[in-house]
Amino acid sequence: MLIERRVIVFPRSDLLDAMRRFGEHHDKLMPDTPPENFLFDPASDVALSVTFPAINRSATPTRVTFSCEEVGQAMTQYCRDHKVPLPRSANKLVEKYKDGAALTMQVGEPGLHVMVVDDQEVVRAIVRKSLAKAHLSQFTEATNGKEALDLLRVGGIEPDVILCDLHMDTMGGEEFLRQLRADRANRSCRKPVLILTGEKDERRLEAARKLGASKVLAKPIPPDELIRQIMLARGYFELNR
Repeated sequence: MLIERRVIVFPRSDLLDAMRRFGEHHDKLMPDTPPENFLFDPASDVALSVTFPAINRSATPTRVTFSCEEVGQAMTQYCRDHKVPLPRSANKLVEKYKDGAALTMQVGEPGLHVMVVDDQEVVRAIVRKSLAKAHLSQFTEATNGKEALDLLRVGGIEPDVILCDLHMDTMGGEEFLRQLRADRANRSCRKPVLILTGEKDERRLEAARKLGASKVLAKPIPPDELIRQIMLARGYFELNR
């Protein structure tokens, strides 16, 4: 399953307001005056450092610091105070966004299971790297259609999307599609299959479509487009179960 990603952006003024409210309850009072220095880096031990100018010449500037966890708590409470709905069971992440911050929440099962069926190891490696941005939780490889069918039948493998080459030794993409779609006992028989091929003959490509390919994609394909096609194919099949 894919992650649903929700992002709530805090401009600098809202972030300061959230931190002031948080500080009032945690002995980290911040002046109401504008800060003269504002440093925010969620990856640092001191995630947020806010410095306010001295009231007079004899006084020293006021510097208040917060950890990343404190910033996250402040942003979360600020959302609740302003009736912004937050999912209860979500992994929350504090990120820098322009001159402010963002509260990112990941909802749902963490990741996508993709099976790649191709007899060239270099192609499988390229696809694996291309999908690095797609929140993969599992990546299964097969070197031909027969190996893929065996994994789907008895290996306990149930991918969200299958990427398959058209021309392979032992069993190519067309025969793989024919057997997969005909095997109603296989839980993956209706899963989306994207044919990823360098074949140019339109008759062969149309044959693959008629056998049940969700879409035929030409090699090479840009990573972002591959991810987009996976999303589209997966959504189509979920709506038509």
